[in-house]
Amino acid sequence: MKYISVILAVIFLSGSATGALTVSRDYKTEILGNWICKDFWPGYAAFEMIRYKKDGTWNSFGEVIVDFPLDENYLKVRYGAVGTGIWEIEDDNLISMIDYVKVTNRNHSWLDEYFNMQDLFTLNDKTSEEIVVLSDNYINLKPNTGKGYECYKVEI
Repeated sequence: MKYISVILAVIFLSGSATGALTVSRDYKTEILGNWICKDFWPGYAAFEMIRYKKDGTWNSFGEVIVDFPLDENYLKVRYGAVGTGIWEIEDDNLISMIDYVKVTNRNHSWLDEYFNMQDLFTLNDKTSEEIVVLSDNYINLKPNTGKGYECYKVEI
């Protein structure tokens, strides 16, 4: 009888420890809402307001500022962007796809003749970003390629 109670105690404790270690996150619910995202690189800055909706769609608007080399100086070019798409959670990754995007050069439209920022966006192609950190009001995402970026949840 002593051995049975020891075995039951070990099973109970190992089950409790396993349960504590495998806390299931509901990323699908936690990510819902409005987020302000920012991304900086030398010569590049992006700011975006994105809304993740329950139906698995998202919409966004924002601004991208790029320093284009021109002769021996840099030309600061501002782009506005709006977009829509779909999203889902797979393991610890945010999978998203752009189905519409419109990019507008806001201050040097003549540059579009030589370089069109809209062409850099690929439609209907899924991308994956690892959810590094997700809390009530903060998310840090790391794309498969490139460095990570962060977003802050806002109430509107």
